[in-house]
Amino acid sequence: MNILILLILPLLSYGPWESVGPQGGEVIAVLQSTQNAGTLFAVSGAYPTQVICSTDGGNSWSTISDFTNGIPYDMVMTESGKLVAVGSSRIWTSSDNGMTWTDTYFTNTYFYDAIAHPSNGEEVFASGYKYNGSNWDMTFYHSLDAGATWSSLAVLQSGYTSYGRCIDVSPSNPDHILVGGYEYNTGYIPFLFLSTDGGTSFTDVTPPSATYYMNGTAFHPANPDIMLSGSLSNMWRSTDGGTTWANMRNQSYNYDISFSSADNNLVFSCANSFAYRSIDGGITWTTEISGLGGTNIRWITPDAANSSVVYTGSSAGFYYSNNAGSSWTPHNSGLIVGKVLAMEYVNGWIFMNMMDIGLFRAEDGPTLTWQEVTTPLACGDFCALESVGSDTLLALEGTG
Repeated sequence: MNILILLILPLLSYGPWESVGPQGGEVIAVLQSTQNAGTLFAVSGAYPTQVICSTDGGNSWSTISDFTNGIPYDMVMTESGKLVAVGSSRIWTSSDNGMTWTDTYFTNTYFYDAIAHPSNGEEVFASGYKYNGSNWDMTFYHSLDAGATWSSLAVLQSGYTSYGRCIDVSPSNPDHILVGGYEYNTGYIPFLFLSTDGGTSFTDVTPPSATYYMNGTAFHPANPDIMLSGSLSNMWRSTDGGTTWANMRNQSYNYDISFSSADNNLVFSCANSFAYRSIDGGITWTTEISGLGGTNIRWITPDAANSSVVYTGSSAGFYYSNNAGSSWTPHNSGLIVGKVLAMEYVNGWIFMNMMDIGLFRAEDGPTLTWQEVTTPLACGDFCALESVGSDTLLALEGTG
C-alpha cells in the first residue's frame, strides 16, 4: 500500500496538459473591445474552451483563461466593458477583461446568439430556446445586469419544437429587435420576428419564400426599416420594416450578418468556408475566399472605426483583412489552440497532424520548433500516423 501511494502522489502533482504548438486552431466568436479598439477577444472551438486575447489589433495572441462546464456559442462585450459569453444552459461573465469568470447555470434554458445594447451600459439581448414542460420554444432573452439575471419571452409557441438562432438590435433605434430561427415538425420551417417596443412583444416578419432556418439577421446602422436576414439558401432584404422582402442573392448559410459602423454601405456575412461582402448596403453580394483557410466560419466582425479592417475565424485560426474583406491573411502568432488528430515519434522527431492546419514536425528537445511538412494529399487531414522502423512514417488520410 505504501508503495502505491508513493507512485500515485508524484502523478497527482502534475498540472493539466497544455498545447505546445504549432500555432493556429479553431477560433470562434471574435469580438472587438468596446473600451479599447486595439483589443480583440475570441474563444477556441474545443473543450476546455480557451479565451484568447490580442492587444495589438490581432497581430499576436495569448491565452488568458478558459471556460469550464461547457462550450460557449457566442461572446459579447457590454458598453460598460463587461464580457458575457452564452451557451447551452450557462452564462459566463467577466468584469476584468476575461481574466476570471463567473459561471451561472440556467435550468432548461439554452442561449445561442447574443448582442449588447448599443448604448445602455450593461444591457444584453440573446436568442435561444427554453423548455415549457412539453416542448422547446424559440425564446428571446433580456438582461439588464450584464448577464447575471435574465428575463425570457417565448416568441414562438406552436406546439412543436422551435429554436432561436440569431438576434440583432438596431443601432439607431434600440427598441427595434430581430430574432430568427426555425421550427421543426416534419421538416424545418424558418421564422423571423420583429419587436418595435424593446422586446415586450414580437411580430412575425418571416420572408415568405425563406427555406429551412434563419441563420443571421441585421439592421442597417442608420435606418431600422432596412433589414437583412439570411436563410439556408438566400439573402433577404427589406426596406419597409419587414412588410415585404426581396431575395438579393442565392447564397448558402448566411451566418452572422454584420454591417460596418464605419461605412453603412459595407456589410458582411459568412458560410462554412468563405465570406460574403456587399458594398451597397446588402443589395448586391460577392463571395470572398482569397486567403481564407479551414472551415466552420460562423462569425465575422467589421472593425468599429476602420471600414478597411475586418476580422473572422475558422477551424484553422484567426484571419484579418485590411481591404474591406476582399482578401484575408492569417494572424496566428501566439495562437495555440489547435486540435490534434494524430501524433507519432520517429527517429528523434515528433510528427503531429492538426485539424485543418496541416502536418507538422519538431525535433525532440527542451524547446519545440514546429515546421510544416509537405504532404502528398490535399483532400483531407491525416487521422492516424504510425512509425515503421527508424525512418518510415505511414499516414491514413481522414476520409479513408
